[in-house]
Amino acid sequence: MRSVPSFYLWCAFVFVFCLTAKSSLAQSVVSGKVQSKETKQAIPGATITDLNSKKGASADKNGSFTLKLDSNAKQIEIRAMGYKPIVVPLPIKPGNNVFELVDESNRIEAVSISHKKKYSNKNNPAVELIDLVIRNKHKNRLSGKDSLEFDQYDKLKFGLLDPKISGKQGMLGLNFLFRNIDSSSYDGKKLLSLYLEETNAKVFGKKNPSKFKRVITAQKKTEFDKRYINNPNIQEFLNFMFQQVDVYDESVYILNKQFLSPIADNGKVFYKYYITDTIFNDEGYFIQLRFEPRNKTDLLFKGVLQVSMDGSYAVKQANLKIDKESNLNWVKEGEINFHYLKNDSGIMLIDSTRTFLTFGVRKGESIFADRVSVNNNYKLGEKFPTDVFAGPPTEILPQAGITIPERPIALNQAEQNTYRNIETLNQKKSFKTLMAVGYLLSQGYYNLGMFELGPLEYVYSQNNIERNRFRIGGRTTQALTDKAFFEGYIAYGQDDARLKYFLRTAVSLNGKSIVTFPAHYIEGSIQNDIMEPGQQIGFLKGDSFFRSIRRNRPTKWFDTRAYQLQHVFEFGNHFSISTGFTHRNQNTVGDLRLINSGNPDLLLTHIQSNEAHIDFRWAPFEKFYYRNLTRKTIIEKHPVFNIMYTHSLDGFWNTTYKYDKLTASASKRFFLNQLGFADLKVTGGKLWGTLPYTMLELPNVKQKEDRHTVDFDMMNPMEFVADKYLKVKFYHQMQGFLFNKIPLIKKLNLREVWGAQMFYGQLSDRNNPYISNNVVEFDTNKEGLTLTHVPNSEPYWEGIVGIDNILNVLKVEYVKRLSFNGLPNVNNDRFRVSININF
Repeated sequence: MRSVPSFYLWCAFVFVFCLTAKSSLAQSVVSGKVQSKETKQAIPGATITDLNSKKGASADKNGSFTLKLDSNAKQIEIRAMGYKPIVVPLPIKPGNNVFELVDESNRIEAVSISHKKKYSNKNNPAVELIDLVIRNKHKNRLSGKDSLEFDQYDKLKFGLLDPKISGKQGMLGLNFLFRNIDSSSYDGKKLLSLYLEETNAKVFGKKNPSKFKRVITAQKKTEFDKRYINNPNIQEFLNFMFQQVDVYDESVYILNKQFLSPIADNGKVFYKYYITDTIFNDEGYFIQLRFEPRNKTDLLFKGVLQVSMDGSYAVKQANLKIDKESNLNWVKEGEINFHYLKNDSGIMLIDSTRTFLTFGVRKGESIFADRVSVNNNYKLGEKFPTDVFAGPPTEILPQAGITIPERPIALNQAEQNTYRNIETLNQKKSFKTLMAVGYLLSQGYYNLGMFELGPLEYVYSQNNIERNRFRIGGRTTQALTDKAFFEGYIAYGQDDARLKYFLRTAVSLNGKSIVTFPAHYIEGSIQNDIMEPGQQIGFLKGDSFFRSIRRNRPTKWFDTRAYQLQHVFEFGNHFSISTGFTHRNQNTVGDLRLINSGNPDLLLTHIQSNEAHIDFRWAPFEKFYYRNLTRKTIIEKHPVFNIMYTHSLDGFWNTTYKYDKLTASASKRFFLNQLGFADLKVTGGKLWGTLPYTMLELPNVKQKEDRHTVDFDMMNPMEFVADKYLKVKFYHQMQGFLFNKIPLIKKLNLREVWGAQMFYGQLSDRNNPYISNNVVEFDTNKEGLTLTHVPNSEPYWEGIVGIDNILNVLKVEYVKRLSFNGLPNVNNDRFRVSININF
């Protein structure tokens, strides 16, 4: 009887073995070497793909590969950047195969090389050809097509270049990472990827009106510990700094810099061009141009263009290299390669793009960024559904995160290991400690899991009421829930011996994460603290340690008890509506004295207000970094608009005053090609009602940071007041355009900055204490001098000039007060030094 179970066990074993054997026998292995047909040199990084199963492999540094094939495999495709792909039918011998690819730039039937004489622009045939390229680029670029659709695969890697590999068990136990070296992706370089992102997308575009829509259908990326790293922020940052580019753009935007394209409209002003080759191959007739910057310190490229001579004057290939003398920090080398293919109709369309950059502070220690984009399956002239361009320009489908990307370029073994290695890294205790310290120093918060304490810079500060102020605060994290959020603090002042507090909570109304876009939530806040006149309630109200040591720190305060309830609704087109109610109960403290303008014996010590507001905000194509409900806009070319209307609820909850207020704001960054970029901020408003001046516009009161903030450096708090006003700020970062032209100076990579900011306001007679008896007099200082003034006669101006990138990290600016210099207790100018780290 005992043999029966053994018999069944044996049968089961045989059955499983047969299945396994069948599966194994159903596979075959093909191996070989990929090399150049012309030079017979190995092609590292070439990809070999089974066209049926889409399984793939990459050639190593010797061009060798091994690929397992399914039983129904019929063809394999072999391709490499810069070479014409080939398709090989199966079966072939299992090993010792040699596959030769033809270099597209060298498949030449006849070549004539021009003289290397340097021509002037007037007589240079290369410049004449560039003129033709520029004249026709509007129809050759993708945005010039009436309608198009294509599939796009994008791969972005970031990590260490040529890392030093040690066998010692050091590095906080992180040595396992250094065993995953990629030596086949880029010839002659060893890459250790710490971030890897892949996406598949459907891209739609049309000409009139010009629109593009990118729908991400599959996405996979490495992710770090969410307690310390906001992974979407890493994704936004890397995709912003190393974004997809096009040689047809006027400026190629990379590293937050504008490099002028060699085929820009004014390219002849900045570049020299030479014809080097004429190329005849099975795709047509092309002329090869070499270009180089006239001034190597400017943000320009050097490299090679191939131009089609079929009458379209389209770019066939482009190799753009960043010059080592460019006004950049820490960039050791940079290269962008564009490759275009003709479709069946003879139209040149972009096939692939690769951007590769390396950075480092010292010799031998470098990091890299590598981005590859492959476009295929083009469809031109087809009609789209009417709603294809609805919503944001980049849309991620709900199933994208669980769909494995289809790869026209197969991942090599090191790339495949990157995902697993980062998961292992997140489990290392030493790495968690390192991240916690870094998070505290960079963000000011100490993470406790579901809660975090901070920010660090608000723990201690000083002011004239509390003298020494101590505060402890914190907020919840998504580890608790992403459907709700809480933050708050308690503070204690040594001199006034009072406890202050703040609490805010927000709850999602759409069942989705409260922190991501588009959000829909309701929030409530309670605050009991001393606050500057005119200041909004908030978790961060400007009383940090660094604010408390500034020369123009505030000295006048209200003891404020406030409540706020707000509803926020964001639409997919980046239009949002916020509605809310705010109650404030304020009492004067310290030496703030509000004397009735009609009766000097009557002192105003208490103000109570109840407001309802509605705020319309439109930020087209906005991208941002976020942490909980705090967002920081990534400033691009698109403007941001705000319109807010506020109405006092007269007669409700002992409202003291009746009034209405309208505020409008706009901000925009202007990209000026070689002249850098300039930021313009404009805010205007008007108040209706008879109010004490502390409820009017006080332009230099610290408010919640937003895109429209104008912070006047030389203006004292409460120095000016208005009930109708306009604030403007213009700030231009020229990126070294002038310094790059000065011998010797240009070697220092200095950059020019300049700007101006203005406040113009008017105060109606009903709110002017010198005319009206129904308001309060302006406060005075200890010497009896009036602190607040009416700028009815002229605008208040400040001018700024400065030098950025001193020693690669410092910015020194000279700020001068240009008007109202005769007022008491004001400084007319100052130097300010700040740390500004940028490429």
